[in-house]
Amino acid sequence: MTGEVCHIRAQSSGGPRFDSTQTEDARHAFANLILLCRRHHKIIDAEPGLYSVDTLEEIKTIQEEHLGRPKQETDGFFAKVLLNAMSRIETRNNTGNVVIGSLGAIVAGTLNFKGSGKAPRFQTAAGTIGADQEASRYVQYLIRQYNQFASADTSRATKFNHAVISKNIESRFRSSWRDTAMERFAEVCVYLQERIRKTRVAKSNSVKGHRSFSTFEDYTRETKRAP
Repeated sequence: MTGEVCHIRAQSSGGPRFDSTQTEDARHAFANLILLCRRHHKIIDAEPGLYSVDTLEEIKTIQEEHLGRPKQETDGFFAKVLLNAMSRIETRNNTGNVVIGSLGAIVAGTLNFKGSGKAPRFQTAAGTIGADQEASRYVQYLIRQYNQFASADTSRATKFNHAVISKNIESRFRSSWRDTAMERFAEVCVYLQERIRKTRVAKSNSVKGHRSFSTFEDYTRETKRAP
């Protein structure tokens, strides 16, 4: 099977899912690329209405969850180091373990690690959404609303994954919502609200004149009144 690196938002005007507001760097960045086989590359480009940006970002997230972690900024550096060193490495009839240039490496057939059993807790940085209790509660509320509405859609082309929306936020804002600066709180909220509005449940609510989510001010006021 031959894999092809595909653009989620097209790389040129007139292409499927092209976004004219996207910068050239963002257009070719890792977040806008997805690995597919040649056949499915043609399918998603032939049916951009069915395979929207949101759908492809969700598929990308599912790939990353099942096949490994998301790419990190340092990956390119270490890949270059490994490729440069590869020409100087020769291994013949090896039946053991090989460690190259790794200070403090552990070589063993089996390693058993025992921890304290307690999950590590990390303090969020000051000035981030995660450091503001009211902002954090509201973002979590919007995520719950989206997951509740989106998971109720039986016409979905893919199995619903509750973790995808958080991954999409991370891809869009270059950090988890908790680590995103409070200056971008409104942007995160607008993004989640728009995602909610696009669900079938929210569209049905709109026709009936019902709200699909509370504003930040209303939500904060309501939660303060709650016993």
